[in-house]
Amino acid sequence: MIDLSADLLPAAEADVIGLAVIGADRAMVRKIGRLVEWLPAIGADCCDCVLLVGMEAELAALAAGERDMIALAGVRGASPGIAQPVTAVVLWNAEQSHYFVIAMPDFAARQVETLLGSERRARRLMEQQLEAASAEVRFASLARTRLRLARDLHDTLVHSIVALLTQIRLIRHYLSTDPARVADGLATAEDAAASGLTRAREAIARLRMPDDLELDLDVEGLLTDFAERSGIKVSTQIDDRARAGLRDCALTVQRVVSEALRNVQAHAKARHVTFRAFEEPAAVGRKLVVEIRDDGRGFDTALPKPGHFGLIGMAEFAELVGGDCAVESAPGQGTLVRISLPVGVPPAASPGMLAD
Repeated sequence: MIDLSADLLPAAEADVIGLAVIGADRAMVRKIGRLVEWLPAIGADCCDCVLLVGMEAELAALAAGERDMIALAGVRGASPGIAQPVTAVVLWNAEQSHYFVIAMPDFAARQVETLLGSERRARRLMEQQLEAASAEVRFASLARTRLRLARDLHDTLVHSIVALLTQIRLIRHYLSTDPARVADGLATAEDAAASGLTRAREAIARLRMPDDLELDLDVEGLLTDFAERSGIKVSTQIDDRARAGLRDCALTVQRVVSEALRNVQAHAKARHVTFRAFEEPAAVGRKLVVEIRDDGRGFDTALPKPGHFGLIGMAEFAELVGGDCAVESAPGQGTLVRISLPVGVPPAASPGMLAD
């Protein structure tokens, strides 16, 4: 089980997030960062604050294992001097018998960029230290946890907020042009919020998993779900020899392919997507190649995209296992995402690998 208080302590001390520990008796034990200043003073009952008043039963159910977490999303005015909404998540730490609170601001580009930039610097330093002495493994584990947090925030909260903003704008338009469609718009917004909450819960669960846990990837199922959800035609070509590689690289393939498909649905205006998976020889062992191509409107890869970290995340996921991810596109010519991952390679021979 990850010791969240230790792993996230640097971020809390830098006021990127807020952390708090509450005893089993609901008494405040510790607060770190201004984002949790809305909680009562040390020693006081946590339910004395406005956000948790009347939640004694919910906290008890959380401690009893009857619910996974308590999420307080989009709260404004939680702490003095903070204009942005604050999202707070309350978890139960069974091993330590206390509640754990993570408070996060509305994750705008600056917060995500801070996390990603910090992770890249930490990872470069970590690689140098791992070559010099195995005693620095602890730094590697911490840096990878923080990177995973940044990616999961992008994959859950950022995507969900974008979907909600889009729906809110539509509802405002309907108010003046077609009031009869407001109810449908509100239902869609509610579905988007529920979906975002589910994905946030999954992200928090992944934070409690070991970094090297691999998933059993059903790539055909992933593509079928995308086609049904988006209405975009999908063609699939998977060589028999590539199936073992898809299983071995399941976590990386799932993250990169999911992000690529989200970009197609949100931005490409494509009618057709082609998925290919095959193996190629490499200098050492073999490499799995996965290609996702769409016939959409494409984009200029040379233009900066402030506040968007999906392409950066795909490349970094591939780099973590010694592979690479390239994106080829041009306006009016569609987009090709190509990932190349080492398979059948002894761990010591895989470049870019980070030890846990």
